[in-house]
Formats: sequence, structure tokens, C-alpha cells
Amino acid sequence: MKHQTKNKSRRFWQIIKTTHRFYKISGGYRFLIDGFKKLGLILIIFGSLIWLINQYIFDFEAITTWMNSKFHWSGMVLLLGASEIVTGILPPDLFILWASEMDSPYLMIFSLASISYLGGILSYHIGQRINHFPRVQKWINSRFDEQSKQLKKFGGLLIFLSALTPLPFPPVCTISGIFNYNFRLFLIISLSRFMRFFLYAIFIFGVI
Repeated sequence: MKHQTKNKSRRFWQIIKTTHRFYKISGGYRFLIDGFKKLGLILIIFGSLIWLINQYIFDFEAITTWMNSKFHWSGMVLLLGASEIVTGILPPDLFILWASEMDSPYLMIFSLASISYLGGILSYHIGQRINHFPRVQKWINSRFDEQSKQLKKFGGLLIFLSALTPLPFPPVCTISGIFNYNFRLFLIISLSRFMRFFLYAIFIFGVI
């Protein structure tokens, strides 16, 4: 039993060393650092714009209150769900702003993050089915050629960054399905989507 445990431990650390060596040679760590730099810059710019608009142009609180009076929360959640499948047309930040005026804003943020996570899983499975339609697969590959190349090169790092940063998460999930990326790893890495929603919520709620 102890011998088996030691062998598993050795294999684990061997995988870690091999992965570390690969990312070091291929530029994976630079890709990750650049992604976090972009995230920090976008948070600063986005937060500054929200603060300036909220102070001098119009009141976000009044807008979100109006939205809550006109649209049922379930409709907003369904709208996000539709957007988070394959394309990611609507930025999640709009829904985070909307959630700020809910009675339990962080509970709503958790719900929105869950919808986005499930949308990513559905996009992954759609990507797997796309393999049966060459024309659609060709369009996806040409439309998101850069993400396709990055997925082939960096794998999980791209999924992690797309879940956490403004990189397009749904298309990356679809491409992951097209290339049959390990589904279990995909599920684990995509959990960082929750970090993205709560990180932005903390930042945005603090600004407005």
C-alpha cells in the first residue's frame, strides 16, 4: 500500500515537473502573466469609467432599480444563459451591475456564475457535436483562429484565463469541445468562472 502511494506521488510530481518545463519553454507562463496584466488593467479602466459615469452622467442605482421593476430576475438569468452558450454576446459585467440592487446581491452573483458555468459546459458539448458538421467547424475555427491556436499550445491555461478574464469564455468552451479537451479537467478549470463573477462583483459594488 505504501509502495503504491509512493509511486502515485512520484507520478504526480513528474507530471508537475513536465508541465512546468513545457510552459517554461513554450511561453505558457508569459501567456498567463500577460493575461493577469490585462485583467488588472481592464479592472482599473472599467472601474474608473463606472465611477466617472456614476458620478457625472447618470446614476447606476436608478438604472438598476428601473431594470428590476421592469424585468423579472428569471428573465435576466435566462438572457445571460442564452448569451453564455457558444457566442458570449453580452458581457457578464452588465448582469453584475444589475445584481447590485437585488435584495441578496451575492446570492444572485452565485446564480449568475452558475448559469455561466453551465453555459460553458453546454458549449463544450455543442463543440463536440460540431465535429459532425464540417462547415460549422470550419467557421468556428476561422472565426476564433487565435483561440484555437492558443488552446492547442497552452490547453488549460487558455480555459483558465478565458474563465477569469475578459477573454471570450463561451467560444473557448466550444473550441475545447471541438478538440476533445479532457472533460474532467475542463470542469475543474472552468470553476474559476466563479472567481471572475465574485471578483468583478466585489470591485463593481465597491465603486458604485
